[in-house]
Amino acid sequence: MKVSILGGGSEVGASCLHISMADTNLLIDAGMRMHGDELLPALGMLENLGSPEAMLVTHAHADHIGALPIVHSLFPSIPLYTTPPTADLMKIMMKDSYKIMEQRSRETSTLLPYTEEQVSSLLDSILLFPASGSLKVGNLQITSFRAGHILGAVMFLIEGEGEQLLVTGDLSFKAGRTIQGAQVPHDIQPDVVIMESTYGNRAHTDRNTEERRLAEHVAEVVAGGGFALIPAFALGRAQEVLLVLQDYMEKGLIPEFPIYVDGLVTPISRIYKNYPHFLKGPVAYRIRKNGDVFLTEGRCKAVHPKERDEILKGKPGCIVASSGMLTGGASSWYAQRLVSEEKNAIFITGYQDEESPGRKLLNLADGLENNLELNGTSFQVKCRIGKYGLSAHADANEMNRFIQTLNPTYTLLVHGDDDARSRMADLIDPRFHPVLVENGQSYPFEKRKSGIGITGKKYKVNEASMKLREKIGSLLLYQPENENILKLAVCTGTHPKTNLLICQTLKGKQLRISLGQVKETIGSWNQSIEILKQAAGEVFSFSRPFLEKINWSVLPDQTLSFKEIVETLQIKNMDDKLAAAIALQGLPNENRMEEQAGIIHYKLDQKVKRQLNDLELPIQGLKVNPAAAMETVRALFANHPRFIRCGVDDLGRGNERLTIYFDFPDAVSQSERNDLSDVIKNQTGWTVSFADSVRQDLLQTRLLDLLGNSIGSPSIHLHERNVAVAMPRPKDAETLILTFKEATGFDLQFKGEPLSASNDKNKELFQVSTSSIKLENNQALEEAKNWAEERGLAIYKTGVKQQIGQTIMEVHFISPEIAIQHGADLEELSYRIGMPVTYAKNPKQNEIIRLTLEAISKSWDIKKNPSIHIDKKLVAVKLASMPDENEQRETSEKVRRQTGYSLEVIV
Repeated sequence: MKVSILGGGSEVGASCLHISMADTNLLIDAGMRMHGDELLPALGMLENLGSPEAMLVTHAHADHIGALPIVHSLFPSIPLYTTPPTADLMKIMMKDSYKIMEQRSRETSTLLPYTEEQVSSLLDSILLFPASGSLKVGNLQITSFRAGHILGAVMFLIEGEGEQLLVTGDLSFKAGRTIQGAQVPHDIQPDVVIMESTYGNRAHTDRNTEERRLAEHVAEVVAGGGFALIPAFALGRAQEVLLVLQDYMEKGLIPEFPIYVDGLVTPISRIYKNYPHFLKGPVAYRIRKNGDVFLTEGRCKAVHPKERDEILKGKPGCIVASSGMLTGGASSWYAQRLVSEEKNAIFITGYQDEESPGRKLLNLADGLENNLELNGTSFQVKCRIGKYGLSAHADANEMNRFIQTLNPTYTLLVHGDDDARSRMADLIDPRFHPVLVENGQSYPFEKRKSGIGITGKKYKVNEASMKLREKIGSLLLYQPENENILKLAVCTGTHPKTNLLICQTLKGKQLRISLGQVKETIGSWNQSIEILKQAAGEVFSFSRPFLEKINWSVLPDQTLSFKEIVETLQIKNMDDKLAAAIALQGLPNENRMEEQAGIIHYKLDQKVKRQLNDLELPIQGLKVNPAAAMETVRALFANHPRFIRCGVDDLGRGNERLTIYFDFPDAVSQSERNDLSDVIKNQTGWTVSFADSVRQDLLQTRLLDLLGNSIGSPSIHLHERNVAVAMPRPKDAETLILTFKEATGFDLQFKGEPLSASNDKNKELFQVSTSSIKLENNQALEEAKNWAEERGLAIYKTGVKQQIGQTIMEVHFISPEIAIQHGADLEELSYRIGMPVTYAKNPKQNEIIRLTLEAISKSWDIKKNPSIHIDKKLVAVKLASMPDENEQRETSEKVRRQTGYSLEVIV
């Protein structure tokens, strides 16, 4: 077997492979480069490699088919095979590529690489790969497997005379919105795999997150009166983008706006529509039901070049146009006209060649460029620029697992830049012999003497290396050298010579750690790094909420591995597993033992299980950091009238606590303090204390606000929590005393009064000592009505009832808190009707809600009706955002005056 790399080896572009097996020659793909002077593969090598007996095409992207007209002109009688969708797509892609090259050759005064007649001759010669998926060429059997990536893309398994070779073409394992992911052939073990490595140096972000970002950002730009241009690869990416935007509209997640489709996107979308049986089930169903899902009537408009100016003068919308790298075509035309206005945007969704305008646009967004050159003209970029991960290529971890599944003797890495291929080679296990191929080179492989397979150096492993390899693909909880904290990393490979694990942090940094640094192996992870970062960030910053859900007492009194513990506790979620692993590291050393290399066992007994349940062990993340704790407290107390500040006290021996300071701590009841302590403990993990210090300066201010300037110099008795003022007892003394007590926790004493004078302030029955004529019940009720009108009191009901053998009038205020403020008035009513008076103990909840809504500004975005909390004497209202502080204070005071209830604003 001999594999020759004519192009696409150490680059993305001009892919072309010559395969010689079992005395049969094949040519797989012949693409073009998008930039530079050398657009074609090294086709001159074919003279010495032997004429191919057939040509195979993996898929219809230009970097895989662009040079086929030349190859076909060199070998016009040789059959060219590809799948039916690829054949149809090639007819559009080849003709469009020729037009672009023709225009470029005129602009640069260069020679076209081939003629229009050569393109037509090639397209007429295409043969369809058999529906059975198997083809015989010479002494070779060729089998196709779905490759994902785009419509019609396939891998080729080539077998002959005891040798097997798999050519992947471009791969995508995660199904997009249009097509299914690659078909993994589990029942083969090829001698050689030729695999793409476009994204060999990275892991993809979460697809759903990226789609949501794109849809929402496009909607923002259009809502702001601008156009959002999405330069998209016409084949594959554009169809994905069209489905994303329309699905988000149909679900009501973004507003409706027009989508303008230009360039090759339109005819290619129509070809996708013609192959519903190659598409994913939901898309195929919608095509059969509605006729189309890409160019839907009334939502997506296919634009003719003559209409472009009118589009930009019309209603703002989203433009999906080819080419995806802004190298020419419709997207370049639109970019020239949109790039210099701030209200517009250009959103990049795919791979960008280093020399492409799209790459330079991204560099500009990163501050690496100042101006963008399009079609020979420089433009100052003012529009919004965004990048979104909607890749149709496999990422590094997926390709590594793919190679492990295939178990080849050799792995040739093609179709990637130097960094991507190098990182991919480091990631792949050495026993699969990763090779960084070069353009223009041939790679021969000698057949074994048995005639089955090819020779290759046997990979010898020792037990230590095998233990290391078992960690690949797992999340590792490790302790960095010279640090006393735990961190998380993903094991991506091993380094057999040094017996170190090659890992990647959640921020993408590569590091090597020893097996001894690994504190626990959490398990495998196959989702995006972004999801893992969010879950791990929550656990590491505050593990308590996760640990409080775990009942450790159900574990037996045995020595168990982490895997056994997780299975017994039935822990499924990764964040809960991570929290459990962190907690187990808090066990005493005598309860942790390494029974096998790299596997920790935990000795569990009643004591440590109780300590785990009660969170009494030194567990990382049991409380948030001090800054976060104080920020939480400040947010919690944002509307508390008594709160002044909070701080962290060092109690020694590593113990800390939060201390909360009120201006008048006695005005905050013990039950409220207990509730607040519980809330803070739950939200931060911190123990709370409350300072006893009183703001004496504010006592004077409070008295002045309450009594005016006639109080003189008050006498403050801190120990007795009493303030005496040198002024005679006013008429509304009871109300003033109660108000002052509620606000400060201090008793208020007037000139010449003993301290006990205020002790009957909470009486619920009002009756004057001076006798008066008792009115008949109806007369009493009429008199109560006159009494309320004279004083401007809002009374909702009055009634006469028998209580403790006497007739009593009950007056209904909006709340008992308002009633208590009118003690003197109730005593006067008692004198006027000749009977005791009391007030209703239940608030008028509907009336409180009504008055609260009237008090709230219309600019407040209320999410739902206010809710009443009788036990806390407050009314809560939920808003979309926090209102102005002064406006909130004024509204709260108005609600308190009218209802007696405090106003709590929740966001």
